[in-house]
Amino acid sequence: MNAYKVVIFDMDGTFLNSRGHGEIPHVWAYEAFKKTVSNYGLNLTIEEIDKYFLAPLHSEGEEGVKRFCTRFGLDCEEFWSRREKDVIDAKIEAMRRGEIELCKGSEEIIKYLGKKSYLAVVSDSQQACVDYALDHFKLKPYFRIWYGRRSELESLAIRKPNPFYINKVLNELSTSRDEAILVDDSAVGVLAAKRAGIDSVFIYRGEKELGDNYKPTFLVRDIEELRRIL
Repeated sequence: MNAYKVVIFDMDGTFLNSRGHGEIPHVWAYEAFKKTVSNYGLNLTIEEIDKYFLAPLHSEGEEGVKRFCTRFGLDCEEFWSRREKDVIDAKIEAMRRGEIELCKGSEEIIKYLGKKSYLAVVSDSQQACVDYALDHFKLKPYFRIWYGRRSELESLAIRKPNPFYINKVLNELSTSRDEAILVDDSAVGVLAAKRAGIDSVFIYRGEKELGDNYKPTFLVRDIEELRRIL
């Protein structure tokens, strides 16, 4: 059992099951994107959204979004502003109607760890979505601080694996790096923790093997296993 002063949680896939209940993961997000591009007379399939928007977004950030806009002749600032509003509205509505729920056992683990450590959230989801999730699921009392990303296009540069928000949490909670740990379900989160100089827990659900740069301090199969190590 390890004692950490601060436990930082990722949100989506870590304690919030944002994939939804349908056969298509994150269908609410695809529908939101289709709504956005319909304003420009575009009708893209899920496969086209993955290929032309999501893959470049994840790998290249702002440059990937600009490349998408160039391909389809869109004003980038206007498109991105509209896209952010639509996806925020859709995610909040999906939580409201019960399509997005807490991961099994996460509320109990958060309450348990909140008695032992300061808790924080660092998410690549928009700040409005993090605010709503913690409020809707009545988790705000357990967290000292929580950060989502801003909606400006430039803010994509400080997503994980950039340790910007992890460092912000450490500074604001006056925590040394050996007193903090990140819990995340993504390889980029593990890398962000490594770059911040803190330990990490990777929630591994059978995805592809991690590369050498993504080795976490601890590996678990679900959030409930945190009782064993924290």
